[in-house]
Amino acid sequence: MAAAAGAAVWALAGPGHRERALAGLAAAWAASTASIAILVWLREGSFRTFLRGFGAGVALRASVLVALTLATWGEGWDAQAPVLGAYALGTLVLFTLEVRHLGPDKRR
Repeated sequence: MAAAAGAAVWALAGPGHRERALAGLAAAWAASTASIAILVWLREGSFRTFLRGFGAGVALRASVLVALTLATWGEGWDAQAPVLGAYALGTLVLFTLEVRHLGPDKRR
């Protein structure tokens, strides 16, 4: 699904915006990878520990969104849209996969 999302962003974004869209997808992938690492590391703990790790992953994703927004703040919507749209789409797809494969019922 992430590859399909990347292909859609690549096809819909103009030639000048493709690099920005790829930066958004890369940021989503990096945040998701870090979140999964946190959950795998805390997998054997209690349910409360799992929820704290899950919350840390959500906070990480939100902080990356704020950082991307601030980094593109003065560039106008035409420059912000590919980065933030690709990040949001990539985060949605990767978060769905994360919950499906690393949810609390899959801990053990």
